[in-house]
This record gives sequence, C-alpha cells and structure tokens, in this order.
Amino acid sequence: MAEDSHVLPLAPPQTYRRSDEEWAAPPPGAGRTSWKKIARDNHFYPIKHSKSSKCFVYSFTLLVSISLCCLIFALIVLRIGYPKLKLESIQVKDLSYSVANDDHNNSRVSLNVTVVADIKLSNDNFGRFKFQNGSTSVVYGNTTLGMTDIEGGIVRGRKAKKISVVVQLESNDDLAQNVNFSSDVGSNLVKLNGYAQLRGQVKVVKFVTKHKTSFMNCSMSLNLTSQAIQDLRCL
Repeated sequence: MAEDSHVLPLAPPQTYRRSDEEWAAPPPGAGRTSWKKIARDNHFYPIKHSKSSKCFVYSFTLLVSISLCCLIFALIVLRIGYPKLKLESIQVKDLSYSVANDDHNNSRVSLNVTVVADIKLSNDNFGRFKFQNGSTSVVYGNTTLGMTDIEGGIVRGRKAKKISVVVQLESNDDLAQNVNFSSDVGSNLVKLNGYAQLRGQVKVVKFVTKHKTSFMNCSMSLNLTSQAIQDLRCL
C-alpha cells in the first residue's frame, strides 16, 4: 500500500513595504482603529515626518528679514550727507559811500556798510552735527570787504539751527583806486559775493562718525540808492 504523501501548503508570500512607500488608506469612516489594524497586519508602522524642513524655512525667512532690516538701516540711517547752509534773509544798515578826486584828478572811492544776515543750518542726518568755529565773508572780486566768525555748536539730527551774523564791510586803499569798483559805485550798484563755511563731525551711532564741511556761496548786488540787497543767488 502506497504511503500517503502529506504535502504542506506553502504560505503565501508576505510583502514588506519600504519605509518611503505609501499604503492604501482605510475606507471612509473607518477611524483610527483601521489605521492601526492595517499597520499591524502588514507589520508596518509609518514613520513620523520630520520638522527639519519647517525649521529650515523659518530660519531662512528670519535670516532674510534680518538682512533686509540691516540693509534698510544702512541705506537710510547710516547714509550721512552734508549739512546745508541757507541764507534766509539779509539786511543793509549804516550805508555810506563817497566818490572824490585826489590831487592828481584820480577818483577815490570809499564804501562802508553793515550787513546783517540770518543763516539756517539744516542737518538732515539722523545723527547730530557738531561743528567748530566757522567764518563768513563778503568780497568784491578778489578783495575781502569784511569777515566775521561763527561760533561753534551742535545741531541735533533732523533739526535746523538759525545763525545770525553781522559783517562790517569797508573798502580799502586797493579798492579806492580800482576802476571797476569806482564804476560800480558810480552806477549805484555794487556786485558782491558772500561765503560761509562750517567744519564738523556727523555722529550717527557710537561707532559711525564722519567729517563733513558745509559751504554757502551767494552772489548779490548792493543797491546804493535803495540801500538793499538785490539779485540774490545762492549755491
């Protein structure tokens, strides 16, 4: 009698999924239990997603924001310009002049006048401007008729300061025999130039300081008849 052969059925192959593979979702409404059952039956437990990508995005966004703020701070706050001098008003006082002939029949001209000027010093920087003693002068051609000092001081950031100066103008012996000067006085219109200069430092923060010099250059005409300044132009 032939021996009965006992054949054991082969177990169905079991599929193991890679960690990066996705498995089918349970039917709608299955709930959390079905998820656990699928994971248990397939001997697979999903790995939680890492938060490193979100941290990178947040860090990159923060770095960009900080860089942008530093750039704006450098372009606006740390950008240092020149404080500006502007002639606000000018008045003429105590004007006297004369035209006479000397023994050789040459014209001799004299001019004496007091000029009162109001100058505005504007500091558009965010830091204060500390300036030293400066000067202002009035010249005819290449000859200085008068000069006065400007006392040093401080102008706060984004502020302006009014400076009043009084300059006594007096012609000298060189101008007394100057043909052009004699002609201008004879026409009652003397062309003059006024200058002002201030040197100092602009300090924005403790470690940012720059030397700056402010200039003012004005051309004008002194009307001897009306005793006033006209044709005023400033640079």
